[in-house]
Amino acid sequence: MIDKPLTAVIVDDEPLAIEGLRLRLEKIPELNVIGEASDGDQAIKLCHELSPDVLFLDLQLPGLNGIEVVQALQADIIPMIVFVSAYGEFALDAFELNAIDYVLKPANLGRLKKTVARILERRSPENSDKEQAKEKYKLLKALGESSGVAISELEDWLGSDEPLPTTYCQELVIKNSDNEKVFLPVTDIRWIDAAGDYMCVHTDKETHIVRITMKKLEQQLDERVFKRIHKSTLVNVTCIKSIRSLRNRESILALGDDVQLKVSRNFSSAIQALVKSKQV
Repeated sequence: MIDKPLTAVIVDDEPLAIEGLRLRLEKIPELNVIGEASDGDQAIKLCHELSPDVLFLDLQLPGLNGIEVVQALQADIIPMIVFVSAYGEFALDAFELNAIDYVLKPANLGRLKKTVARILERRSPENSDKEQAKEKYKLLKALGESSGVAISELEDWLGSDEPLPTTYCQELVIKNSDNEKVFLPVTDIRWIDAAGDYMCVHTDKETHIVRITMKKLEQQLDERVFKRIHKSTLVNVTCIKSIRSLRNRESILALGDDVQLKVSRNFSSAIQALVKSKQV
């Protein structure tokens, strides 16, 4: 017997998404939807006015996004957070904000029932610490498998303000014009091209010459960030502004500031798919 259903507010900027989620949640007797919002400011207002037990929160919202909504809510009124998103890459951010669940769109009724069951279990004081510890280990295990970093190291990282640890090189050691060794953050690199056994490493401001082979350098860099577009060229995918196809199955990448790089036929399809996946 249900003494008092959980109260919930749904936040999404797409009316059809709100309707679909509400219709499914209405089939779960342990939960009662008491409000809906289409942006972050409305979500915060409803939390103040209605004090819901649960907030089903989309991550991509006009104005404040889902992460910023949670950060803006005061600790004494913040409900339990269930992020609802079409993208899985924000799960780590959600975990850091102690979200109780992360549901991928479109969420079916069975998945939402598991979410509500988890919320009810979390509300039980004797189960709270055990559940959080289990969820923490599952996330660290998945993160460790994808990054190659030991779970113990990731656990230490959670309690710090340091960037996410990685097995990849974070800085290149290079010699400047005065023959001094300096450290170049890999995040500053826009693209790299080869000149024999030397690599020309291009940043916004200058080009550095590094004595290393392309193969060895590629092994040191995160393959999710630095992609091969030619046998002698690597590009930082976060710097790509656009791609233009050519008739011979080659293409041209634009990095901005009049920088254009040719993508060979062997790599063109993969790069076009990558650029397409970045578009919202």
